Amino acid sequence: MLAQRFRIAFTTAVLLLALPAFSREKVTVAVLDFEPKNVTAESAEAATDLLRTELFNTGCFKVVERQRIQKILEEQRFQATGVTDTDQAAQIGRLLNVKKIMIGTVTLLGGTHILNTRIVDVQSGQVELAEAVESRGGEENLPRAVTELALKISYKIGLEGHVIRITGETVYIDLGAADGVQVGQIFDVIRQGEVITDLEGRTIGARSEAIATVMVTKLQDRFSETTVHSQTTPVQKGDRVLPESEKKEPPVRRPAVKEKPKTNRAPDDSDSVEMPALF
Repeated sequence: MLAQRFRIAFTTAVLLLALPAFSREKVTVAVLDFEPKNVTAESAEAATDLLRTELFNTGCFKVVERQRIQKILEEQRFQATGVTDTDQAAQIGRLLNVKKIMIGTVTLLGGTHILNTRIVDVQSGQVELAEAVESRGGEENLPRAVTELALKISYKIGLEGHVIRITGETVYIDLGAADGVQVGQIFDVIRQGEVITDLEGRTIGARSEAIATVMVTKLQDRFSETTVHSQTTPVQKGDRVLPESEKKEPPVRRPAVKEKPKTNRAPDDSDSVEMPALF
């Protein structure tokens, strides 16, 4: 009996020690120097560099150093600052071998600084997320706004994991309470497909397809138990999981039309409508 308890305790300890091996992969991102608008280039560069630091501090990203970005830009003779074209940003991202690349602007309007950024998915070349924050009270308040921006981005973009186990109808993913996951949250399951290469045979991306959605039913610190919510292809170990993308447009709210109170009186001349003259 004692030996059996020891074996159970030992097995449990081994599983707990193995959990960090399933920790989710951090997203590799490059942040290009933001374009200055009505601010100095130095201020825009400082805000961008601070954003790189804050993104790294969220624990969700691997952030490319500015020196490496500058080297690639110089080698390819790209514009050093203020890249705002998504196609060009995606091209730079492929050269840097990153998944996401960030472009943006720092604008001063009146007494308000506005940090406006777009996240481009390097594989598809599409804008995946657009975020903006405002800062009032001068440049000394910019660090707080940059931190807010980094947290917004990490919540919406940095949450990426994988299917690590499938037991019966339970699908385990390597995202848990420590990552801000909640019971009832829906995740898209993404299947990696055919690798895409250029004419010289270099890998420039891969096809991917959303094959299912899963819903979190039980939380642990470093992983979650989910059940399949919908699927077109059976889920497999190693599939990527991302927070469900919002595809629905918010409903359009129209002002209520106030109806005129109905009366039983006979119409008179005051009810007539004057028609515009035709000649």
